[in-house]
Amino acid sequence: MHEVFKKYRKPLMILSLAFAFVIGLLVIYNHTNTVYIMGALVHPFMHDAEEFEGTLAVAEIADISSERFHRPSCQPALNTKYSFLDLQNTHETVPTFKNPEDLIKAYYGLLREASNMDGYHGGCGTIGFHKSPYPYAWKLLAEDYRKELPLQKFIESFNGTGHTTLLKLHPAWAPPDTPESLQYYMVEIEVITGPKITSETKNQPQPSYFAYYYGLITVEDTGREGWKIKRVDYVPEDFLCAPYHSWYWDASALVEIVYGNWYGIIDKIDSIDKNDSIYMVYAVGNSQFYRFDFVRLTNGEDLLIRENIKFAGVWKETNLLKEQDQIYKFSVLNPRLQ
Repeated sequence: MHEVFKKYRKPLMILSLAFAFVIGLLVIYNHTNTVYIMGALVHPFMHDAEEFEGTLAVAEIADISSERFHRPSCQPALNTKYSFLDLQNTHETVPTFKNPEDLIKAYYGLLREASNMDGYHGGCGTIGFHKSPYPYAWKLLAEDYRKELPLQKFIESFNGTGHTTLLKLHPAWAPPDTPESLQYYMVEIEVITGPKITSETKNQPQPSYFAYYYGLITVEDTGREGWKIKRVDYVPEDFLCAPYHSWYWDASALVEIVYGNWYGIIDKIDSIDKNDSIYMVYAVGNSQFYRFDFVRLTNGEDLLIRENIKFAGVWKETNLLKEQDQIYKFSVLNPRLQ
C-alpha cells in the first residue's frame, strides 16, 4: 500500500493543487463579479405576483382613490443631523460614532450632497459637492466592506446618481442569537437620476426622474472605531404592481391571511393605528394579543418589520413566521436578501 501511495503521490499532489487553484479562481471571480449600486447590494423585488394565488380587488381597498399608490413621496426628508461641511477636513477623516443611528444619518447626510452624473443626463453644472463627499461616506463602512468595495468602485457604484434623500429610518428585527455588536435598520431612500448619454440622445433633452429603494443596513460596533456600516442591501420599489396584484402589500390582508388563515393564531384584527409611516395592526387570538408593525413605503406597499406579543402588559418583539414564510418580513432572515 505504501508503494502504491508513493507511486501516485506526485500526480495526487498535482491534482490537489489544481483543484485548489480552480476553487481560488471561482472565489476571486465571485468576489470581483459582485455588482454594487449606490454602495449596496441590490436585490429583486420581495415578491413575484405570479407566486401567489388570489388577489385583493381594487374595489376592496378603501383608499384606492387617494394618492397612496402611483405617486411620488410627499414625506419630508429625514433630518440627517450631519452635512458634508460639518465633516469635511484636510485629512478626510471621519468621527467615531457611538450611536448607530447617528452613523447612518451621517452616511446619508454625506450622500445627500454627493453626485456622480458624469455621462448621464441631468443637471446644468456641478451638482452639490460632486464626488467630494464619497471618500468620507466610504470611510463610514466597516473594514471588511471597504475591502469588498474599494473607494473607486464605491464611487463608480453611484454612476447616474444626482441626489439621494433619506426618507425613513427604523430599527429592524434581529434574531435572538445576534451578537450585541450587530444591529439592523430599515431605510427608505429617494434618488434623482437620469438616462445615460448616448450618441443618439447627446443633443436631445432628457428628463430627470425619481427612483425609490428600501433597504436593510447592518451596522457593527467595532470597538475602537465605534459603529461602522457592515453591509447595505437595497430593494427597488415597483409602482405598478400594487394594488392590482396579490395581497401581500396590504398590512391587514397579510395579517389576516398569514396569521389567521394559515397559522390560525389570530381570530380577528382589533384596530390599526398609524404613527407617521408606521402602521400597527393589533390582533387577538385565544386571549393572546398581537401587534404587527409595518412601514408604508412610498409606492403604497406595507412592509412588515416587526412582530410583537403582549406579556404581562408589555409588548415583546418575537418571530412568528415559519422559515418558509420569512419572505413576508423585511429582516436579515428574508431569503431575498441572502
